[in-house]
Amino acid sequence: MKLGSIIALFLTAFLAWMPGFAQAADSNVAFEAASVKPAGPFVPGEMGGMRGGPGSGDPGRITISRATLSDLLARAYDVWLDQVSGPAWLNDRSAYAYRIDATLAPNTTMEQFRLMLQNLLAERFHLRLHHETKTHPGYELVVASGGPKLKEWDPATIAAPGKPGVDGNGFPRLPPGASVSFVISKSGGMVPIRMAHRETMAMFCRGLGTDINMSNGTPIGSPQARVVDKTGLTGTYEFTLEFAGSMGMMPSAPAGSEPGTPLASDPTEGAPDIFTAVEEQLGLKLVKVKDIPVDILIVENADKVPTEN
Repeated sequence: MKLGSIIALFLTAFLAWMPGFAQAADSNVAFEAASVKPAGPFVPGEMGGMRGGPGSGDPGRITISRATLSDLLARAYDVWLDQVSGPAWLNDRSAYAYRIDATLAPNTTMEQFRLMLQNLLAERFHLRLHHETKTHPGYELVVASGGPKLKEWDPATIAAPGKPGVDGNGFPRLPPGASVSFVISKSGGMVPIRMAHRETMAMFCRGLGTDINMSNGTPIGSPQARVVDKTGLTGTYEFTLEFAGSMGMMPSAPAGSEPGTPLASDPTEGAPDIFTAVEEQLGLKLVKVKDIPVDILIVENADKVPTEN
């Protein structure tokens, strides 16, 4: 992905946690039709992610153009990538990436879609799974001493669909249906990351582990700190956030420093680390707590080549 010019990535809303990893309770829940095949050699400029499906403008069809089996499992079970454990090839995006094209009823819910994807992966890859509970470093998100600096979102103010872009302050515009978007103005090193949110605090906490990793310069795919909402704020809020971070494969924290300790941002950029940004810009605070229990999806067996369609 080129970062030489401003890039806006629009993400769909994070959904509620799905407890446990019980493999599909109903194996009869399935896509109307589905194709699963190796994605083939990587093409420069090719974008991953999923298009279509529940909540999108094309709810009756999904396309996942390029994803590892870990990517697919994380989506199917609504977990982070660091909650999928198994053979190294599960994360090998160059040699073992897959494409899925499927059709489904337009009124399919997200929960039903995930169950369909679980069943599809189990069938085509001959998956055997179980789960274990492990602990991860964690934080609680609380209201800072000066009180929150958040404005509750008014659905009546949502703009009509338009071309993605940025506002006069350099923050991305959120289109209808999106909950998070970010822009990066240049590539390389620690750079300002500007984000726009339209979320509940629980949804915001789901993404803060990624933000902390970016602010620390931690390699993508590394374990993420879990963040628990302790703000007591119950609304949906629209706000922006700017902090210094990196999207690249940077080294972890320097030797001798504690994991989770923010690195200094580039003084020429002026953007703070995520911890300072959350407190100064949102009136909230990240407080480190004891490790938080997290369910880990353990892949016992999976075929590298899916069965034919």
